[in-house]
Amino acid sequence: MTVEDQHFLNRLVALGILPGDLVKAKNSQLEHSVREKGMTRALIEQFGLSENAVADAICKESGFGKMLIVNEIETAPTQLLTEDEIHTYRTVPIFCIGLELTMAFTDPPSRQLRTHLQKMTGFQILPVITTVSDFDAAVKKYRGTVDRVQRIGSTVDLEKYDIRKSVTPGRAAISEKEADATIAQLVDELLLRAAKMGASDIHIEPAEDELMIRFRIDGMLQRILSLPTAYHKGMISVIKAKSGMDMFERSIPQDGRMTLNAADRVFDVRVNSLPMLLGEKIVLRLLGKTAMMTNLENLGFSQKNLDMFRTLMRLPNGIILVTGPTGSGKTTTLYSALNEMKDIGRNITTVENPVEYKLPLINQVQVNADRGLTFASVLRAILRQDPNVILVGEIRDAETGIIATEAALTGHLVLSTLHTNDAIGAISRLVNLGVASFWVSASVIGVLAQRLVRKICERCKEEYTPEASVLESFGLSNLPKDVTLFRGRGCSFCNGVGYKGRMAIHEILILTEEMRDVIYGEVTTTKLRNLAMANNFQDMYFDGLRKALAGITTLEEVQRVARRAI
Repeated sequence: MTVEDQHFLNRLVALGILPGDLVKAKNSQLEHSVREKGMTRALIEQFGLSENAVADAICKESGFGKMLIVNEIETAPTQLLTEDEIHTYRTVPIFCIGLELTMAFTDPPSRQLRTHLQKMTGFQILPVITTVSDFDAAVKKYRGTVDRVQRIGSTVDLEKYDIRKSVTPGRAAISEKEADATIAQLVDELLLRAAKMGASDIHIEPAEDELMIRFRIDGMLQRILSLPTAYHKGMISVIKAKSGMDMFERSIPQDGRMTLNAADRVFDVRVNSLPMLLGEKIVLRLLGKTAMMTNLENLGFSQKNLDMFRTLMRLPNGIILVTGPTGSGKTTTLYSALNEMKDIGRNITTVENPVEYKLPLINQVQVNADRGLTFASVLRAILRQDPNVILVGEIRDAETGIIATEAALTGHLVLSTLHTNDAIGAISRLVNLGVASFWVSASVIGVLAQRLVRKICERCKEEYTPEASVLESFGLSNLPKDVTLFRGRGCSFCNGVGYKGRMAIHEILILTEEMRDVIYGEVTTTKLRNLAMANNFQDMYFDGLRKALAGITTLEEVQRVARRAI
């Protein structure tokens, strides 16, 4: 037993909860039971104490609160601890707010354990104490609902087919009779593996000596498998058949889609084929039809940027633009904002292509251009539906932009997205689309630009002292020479890349009257940037550097996704 365990036992004796002579008599049995089952279960088993009495005693001695967790576990954060780690540390995550993670324990959580869990998860640990039966019921529910995809067993050993790992590289293809069933199983296993690993895309690409399979995980492609080239035509045919594409057409690009059901999750899989020099390449994009709605606090905003964004959200009218490339988290940010804004007294309507997640208390319309249901036509109809807040999935042409500005100028709050490199560039982009500069000047109230950076894997994070030349290359020459930074070594948890998960870096431009005057006259990016800098504008590169210095990501990762201002 640890010193802290022994101290807790002594306190139970002093409080009269345990008889001291009996504790001494059962010392060896107790020590063994504590190692195997934990302090609380050992006390219940050895001395017949009630679980509530032990939990109350732990709370009294530690100062931590007592909590029933079984009804809270359905919304618990996933992928923070493995099943083995839940068993080993005898704890389960309950909920996180910002950088604070509440975790439930049945035993007194030592300072050493809390520090270890903080390093593993990247969150500040806030312990609560619960009873053994409540903990067991919560863990059973947690494993049964949150982690179902991870618990699906594999039907095919993919590594057996990997020609880079096989003892007989480039082995002959299996017989034609076996091929249909085996290749169909391979495709199913690849889809399941992608869902388990959190991949957004699967790339199936032919090369001269292999059929390479890559997954895009946390925004980066990773090689997963190398199959014999003989599998190429069979896999293409299986995927085309599953996704409603023409199996016999190989000379032109095709689009298709299928649905993947993995335990309690449903994925909409978009499929595209493209004829290449060595044969067709297939890319499958996995889109979750359901997603846990997150809070704005959990999206990586600095406190300053979060306050600025919420200030924009509270305004009664105007256009708020969220910009960034495809896959930069714009939809997640907008949905989280709508989730915070929704209220029984507000009429919020969205027009999207496609509707990615269903939101309560919000009217959602999906664009269908084939039937004349365009962004512009739906937006006109929405204006006759007495809206307070309108979300336009994307402003992609002059007509949609003009109607959106008219909506903003007639008393509505409009949220939308644009594909631009930064916040300041969104203004000139709107004008270039064909929206008159005086309308842009009068309607746009703010622009949020964002990118996603990979977070350092908490399981293999290590400190290092960078060279002075490295700091200078990132514009950090003013930092002390002995400054400590962090990076990931690479481990099995992060698939050897040193990163696990992603977060956003942001920049927010709030338009001032001076900026509106510039836009109304002649829009120039230089003038707008100078005015923004004079109003303490901080770009996303700066936001990324702060997160790198805080040990959340790396300098190299920030430089990969954001440009340093010259």
